[in-house]
Amino acid sequence: MRADDLELLGAGREAEVFAWGDGRVLRLARDPDDAPMVDREAAALRAAHRAGAPVPRAHERLTVDGRPGLVLDRVDGTDLLDRLERRPWTLRGVAATLGAEHAAVHRIAAPAELPPLREELRARLGSPLVPAEVRETALQRLGRLPGGDRLLHGDFHPANLLRTAAGCVVIDWTNGTRGDPEADVARTLLLTGGGALPDDTSTLVRALAPFLRRLLVGGYLRAYERAAPLDRARVERWLPVWAAARLAEDIPQERERLLAISSRASA
Repeated sequence: MRADDLELLGAGREAEVFAWGDGRVLRLARDPDDAPMVDREAAALRAAHRAGAPVPRAHERLTVDGRPGLVLDRVDGTDLLDRLERRPWTLRGVAATLGAEHAAVHRIAAPAELPPLREELRARLGSPLVPAEVRETALQRLGRLPGGDRLLHGDFHPANLLRTAAGCVVIDWTNGTRGDPEADVARTLLLTGGGALPDDTSTLVRALAPFLRRLLVGGYLRAYERAAPLDRARVERWLPVWAAARLAEDIPQERERLLAISSRASA
């Protein structure tokens, strides 16, 4: 079987999603060398599913056209970013859901097969896209931050939460790691507070984005704290490290902002 024979349902930077029989999909990595990423997603999903978290169930690992893939339960719904774009007045509810669901993920102990976040960040900081002086400072800061054993999503933002008839489902676990929950919250703040918007974002939402982002971040943090303790000072210490590491993702429209955050003094 070839990927060209399958019905394409969606696509992102790292993978494509195809229909796969009744009630399932195949998430197929674009890069043939991304088998470790697929294995990581499978491990994270299985740990989350065992703990009762609302995630798609992972099934078999496959290779199609030399590309590694993972069969998952099909989840039909609307992501929360799309909901915000279509109904901006639902922002308070979206923020509350984002914070509560993220805190729930962090109650789960990560499986041993997931890499430590600190190891993942060191690898990203080694990218030639990260200036040497930024890398050195970030590595020093990283060395002073804690490890941890919680399940971290690594890309937790409204586009990765689907609103379904049965409730909210958390998708896209390719960046799953184990570590400090405050680090995962910092990553979410970096993404929701100023991350690049999808290309098809409406002109209205782009114009309102700075105002909406502030409201979303504030509501998210308050909702998280209602569900679990949160050390905001430690979140702030993680932010410059994550900003430096995100430079390796090569997103030109974010580079100036990321360099500014990475050079920010941390407590």
